[in-house]
Amino acid sequence: MVFLQLLATEGLAAPKGGRAPEREAATAAAPTASSASLEVRYWNSIKNSKAAADFQMYLDAYPDGQFADEARARLRQIEGGPDEGPSNQLDIKPSNQLDIKPASPSPPRPAAPTPTPAVTRDCPQCPQLTLIPAGAFNMGSSDGFPFEAPIHHVVIAKPFLMGQREITLAEWDACVTEGGCSYAPPDRGAGRETFPVTNVDWNDARQYVAWLSKKTGKTYRLPSESEWEYAARAGSATAYPWGAAMEKNRANCSGCGDRPTHEPTQTGFYPANAFGLYDMAGNAAEWVEDCWNDSYKKAPTDESAWTKGSCNERVLRGGAFNNDPRYLRSASRFKYDFDVRYSANGFRVVREQ
Repeated sequence: MVFLQLLATEGLAAPKGGRAPEREAATAAAPTASSASLEVRYWNSIKNSKAAADFQMYLDAYPDGQFADEARARLRQIEGGPDEGPSNQLDIKPSNQLDIKPASPSPPRPAAPTPTPAVTRDCPQCPQLTLIPAGAFNMGSSDGFPFEAPIHHVVIAKPFLMGQREITLAEWDACVTEGGCSYAPPDRGAGRETFPVTNVDWNDARQYVAWLSKKTGKTYRLPSESEWEYAARAGSATAYPWGAAMEKNRANCSGCGDRPTHEPTQTGFYPANAFGLYDMAGNAAEWVEDCWNDSYKKAPTDESAWTKGSCNERVLRGGAFNNDPRYLRSASRFKYDFDVRYSANGFRVVREQ
């Protein structure tokens, strides 16, 4: 289907102002003025689709949009109903007058993943990548902390490739060996082949993606915050990718399993989400590209990183092995000084197609 292709450590106080848990632990937003261009980009990505879900997603997001009648006609055609043609009461607003103000965000339609996600790798030392489809979702939460709100509709206009797992120590070592990375973090005796690299700051992560880009000739980077949450949710609209509540032995965190853990586990030990990504909840907290902002007011409504705000602090997503389950929700977000290393912080990469 084109649509499918397209904080606290246990015992610490509640977070303050979004600070990462080891240091400190809505209403729907109407689409911004860029909604019209986002609508066109999203329509162009699905207009030749043969999947009913793609057009239904468009109608959920833009019920009175520029292409709503055409989307309904395509739905009827795909589902075998009579194609009644355009309505005689067609009333399309010009793009510069588009004023979509839904009372509440339209719930995203769950994306049914391919049973075996395609995985690729650009070199023997490179991370494995999984194709993440284009689509749309409602980002944030009104049930968590104030800095997770307001919920806002985001369109991911084009597919991208994302690291199937967190970057491992062995993958990091290749960067150090070739002179692309200047810091060699310890493994604390856990082993380097399949365990995630941690104790790296945002600058370290940026060094790695720059080296990987130069090595492969491809464009590697950190994910944006919106790309990260979209990939973590994998079509779900619940607190966790698997449902509304934490389930035992789904992730590596304090209180997520039968035994407490005090360090990262090997990547891929716990089940993947519906997009085939491992450890999007727990194990290592993951750096993304974005600067920290105390709310989602005026946040991007597309896949771009938010590069305004408190840029001496960068965003971490997903929670870590030393956090309790509430900080592993798909909407959970934290901040950390960009140049400070911490033993629970790691990352994964995105590669542009």
